[in-house]
Amino acid sequence: MMQKISFTTLPHFSYYHKMLHMYKTISCYSTMLNTYKGIVRYILYTLLVLSLSVTGCKIISLGQSTIYNDPEPFTHNWEYSWEFSIQNINRGDSNWQKVTLPLPHMNKQSNTIWLRTTLPATLPMHPAIYIRELYLSVVVYVDAKPIYSFWDLDTQYSREFIAKKSHVIPIPDDAAGKKIYFKIQSNYQVIGITSPVFIGSEYSLIKHIIVSDFDNISIAVIAFFIGFFALMIFIANRKQWEYFYFGFFALFQVLYITNYTSLRDLLFDAPLLWIYLWLLSSVWSSSMFIGFVKVILNYSQKSILGILFLINIAYATFESLILLSTIGELHITGTIKTSALILQIRYMFQYLLAADSIIIISIFIQKLKQGNKDAAILLAGIFVLCITVLHAVAVALGFFSRDFHLYIHWGVFILLITLSIILIRQYTLMQEKIALSKADMNIARNIQQSIIPLNPPYHKNLIIAAEYIPAEIVGGDFFDYAPISDHEIGIIIADITGHGVSAALIASMCKIAFHSSSDVFTNPQALLEKINTILLNKTAGQLLSVLYLYINTSTNTLVASSAGHPRCIIVDTPSGEYYELHTRGRIIGAFDKLNCNNVVHAIHPNIRTILYTDGIIEALNNSRVMYGENNFIKAIKQALHLEPPEACSYIKNDVLSWASNNQSLLDDITLIVIDITS
Repeated sequence: MMQKISFTTLPHFSYYHKMLHMYKTISCYSTMLNTYKGIVRYILYTLLVLSLSVTGCKIISLGQSTIYNDPEPFTHNWEYSWEFSIQNINRGDSNWQKVTLPLPHMNKQSNTIWLRTTLPATLPMHPAIYIRELYLSVVVYVDAKPIYSFWDLDTQYSREFIAKKSHVIPIPDDAAGKKIYFKIQSNYQVIGITSPVFIGSEYSLIKHIIVSDFDNISIAVIAFFIGFFALMIFIANRKQWEYFYFGFFALFQVLYITNYTSLRDLLFDAPLLWIYLWLLSSVWSSSMFIGFVKVILNYSQKSILGILFLINIAYATFESLILLSTIGELHITGTIKTSALILQIRYMFQYLLAADSIIIISIFIQKLKQGNKDAAILLAGIFVLCITVLHAVAVALGFFSRDFHLYIHWGVFILLITLSIILIRQYTLMQEKIALSKADMNIARNIQQSIIPLNPPYHKNLIIAAEYIPAEIVGGDFFDYAPISDHEIGIIIADITGHGVSAALIASMCKIAFHSSSDVFTNPQALLEKINTILLNKTAGQLLSVLYLYINTSTNTLVASSAGHPRCIIVDTPSGEYYELHTRGRIIGAFDKLNCNNVVHAIHPNIRTILYTDGIIEALNNSRVMYGENNFIKAIKQALHLEPPEACSYIKNDVLSWASNNQSLLDDITLIVIDITS
C-alpha cells in the first residue's frame, strides 16, 4: 500500500509549530512597540522645537514690553457709506451710518464701500493698523492724502480676479486725531472689513500676528515633516505608493494651511502667488487623497475609485496649466484677463469635489459595514474636517460672528492624524507579515537542511561530491542518494518552482515520495512515474523537474531518466570531450503521464558525470548577463584534473565570482560530480 504523505510526519513538526507561534507573537509585539516609539519620539521632538520657538518669542516680547504696548482693538466708532467720494470729503454727510467692526452681513448696494473713523489722540511709536480679512481691494487715506493702496480696481490688473491678503497699514506719526478713510472694492457678494481691527506699534502687531497664527504654523510645520518623512520612505523603495500620495497630500496641506495665516504676507508679500499656491494645493490635495484611499483600500485602476482618481488628476493638471498661463500673461502684458477662466473652471472643481465627497463617503460606509477598520478611521477624520468646514461656511453666511476663529486647520490636522494612524497600521501589519515570514523561513530552513544530505554515501567504486547554494533563505532545489547495494546507487536531483516555505514543503514531499518508491530504485523511468503519481494534484500548482540516475558498477552501466530537468553531462576526462544523455519527459505535477524514457550508458574510470540545476546557467553578473552554458562547460573542463570535491568547489567559485558573490543568483544552485574509480 502506498504510504500516505502527511506534513505532520516530518521530524519535530509539533515542536517547530510551537516555536513558530511564540516567535510570531514576540516579533509582532516588538515591531508594534518599536514603530509607536519612533512615532512618539518624532512628535515629541517636533513639539519641543515649537515650544522652544514660542519661548524665544516670549523672551523677546518681555524684553520689548517696556517700549511697545500690546495692540488694542480698533473696532468701535466706525461709519460706512455707499455714496462717498474722496473728492467730496469736505461736502456734506454722504449718508454715513455708524457700524461696529467686523461689518455685519448687509445688502450690497455697490462694488465700492467707504469706511471711516477717527484715529486716537495719542499714537504709539511706529503706529500701524492691522486688518486680517478685507474684501478685497483697498485704498487708505488720512484726510484726503492716500497712505496705503492694494489692488485698486480702477487702475490695476483685473476686476474679476483679486488676490486677498491681510494688511498691516503704517500710519504717519502726525496722524493722531485725524480722520482715516478706507475705500474698499469687491466684485463678489462679500465686501468690506470682515475681521476685527487692531491698532498699535508695528512691532506689537507683528508679535500679535505670530501668536494668533501659532496653531496654524505649528500644524503646517508638523505636516511638512510628516510629508517629508513619508516621501523619504517612498523614495527608499519606490513601491509603497500610499506613502507617495500621503507625503504629497501633507505637503500640499502645508501650503493650504499657510494661506490661512497673516504670517504668510510678512514672510513673502506676494498675494497673487499665495492665492495661486492655495488653488493648486486644494486641487492637488484632493487628487492625492483619492490616490491614498485607492491604495489603502486596494482598489484597482479600473474601479470607480481608480477612474475618479484619473479624473481628478486630469482636472488638476488642466487647472495647473491655466494658472501657469495667467502667470505668463501677467508677466508679458501686465494684466490677467485669463482670470475669468480661472473662476469658471473653479466652479467645475467645486462640483467635482462634491462628487468626490459623495463617492468616497459611500465607499467608506460600504467598507465600514464590511468591518474595514481603515475605512472607519478615515471616515472619522473626514467627519471632523467636515464639521470645521461647515463652521467656516456658517461664519461666512452670518450664523456666527465674524471673529475669524476658524478651525479648518484643526480639521486638516485631525485628518492628517487619521491618515498617519492608517499608515502606522499598514506598516505594523507589514512588519508582522515580515516577522511571520522570517519565522516561517527559519522553520522551512530547518526542514530543508534536514532533507538535504550533508555528505554523500561511501561507495568503493565511486567518488561523489555535491554543492548546494540557495538563492534565498530556503531554496527550491533538492537532491538525495539511495544506496541500493555495494555496487548500486541511485541519485536524484530536483528543482521546485519558487522558493521559501512552499518549496521546502514540496521538497520534503518529494523526499518522502522518493524513499517510498524503493521498489523501483533500479528503474529510473518507473521511479519518476511513481513520484508523479504520488505528488499529482498535491503541490498547489507548483511544479518540479527531476532527474534520477542509477549506477551499477558491477555491470558498468548508468541509467538515467528525466522529467523536464536539464540533462546530465558525461565528460571524457583524458580528451575533455563531453556530451549530454538525451533524456526526455514532462515536468512532475502537471500531467498524469510523464512519457519519460530510460537512457543507458556504459561507464568506465575515464568518465565524469555531472548533474546540475539551471540556477548555474541563469546566474547573472553586474551587467545582467547570464553565466550561460559556455562558461559552465569551460569551468567543467578546467576542473577535470581535480578530484570531484575540489572540482565542485572550483565550478561553484567560478559561478559565484560571475554573480558577484551570490548577489545576483536568480535561482538555487545544485551541482553533483561523480567519478568512476575502478
